Amino acid sequence: MKVLFVCTGNTCRSPLAEVLCLALKPGWEARSRGLAAYENAAASAQSAEAARERGCDLSQHQAHMVREEDMEWADAVYGMTMAHAAMLRTVFPAFAGKVKEMPGGDVPDPLGGTLSDYRACAGRFEQDIAQL
Repeated sequence: MKVLFVCTGNTCRSPLAEVLCLALKPGWEARSRGLAAYENAAASAQSAEAARERGCDLSQHQAHMVREEDMEWADAVYGMTMAHAAMLRTVFPAFAGKVKEMPGGDVPDPLGGTLSDYRACAGRFEQDIAQL
């Protein structure tokens, strides 16, 4: 199974979901992208710490914009919010059938929050990914 996680900037939520998916779903492939990513930006320090606490590594992450080839590669594309999913369906209508929302609904953006907010986000991903 190949899954693509998409958020806004590809520095907080989607990279965290990507590494947790790889850890929790052996044999799966995962990528992350953003709808408004600053190319090659690092993962946020708090996302990296929340990942590290769970045995995952975001130290080499580089943000990227979602592209058609990413949509084609994936078996399923998960938007972090209903708005992300709607935008993906609009921008990539040929792949609209692959676009899904996270099982628990919108994942709040921890950007600008505390490490506790990022830990909560990681915990939420662990629950959602278990349902994929």
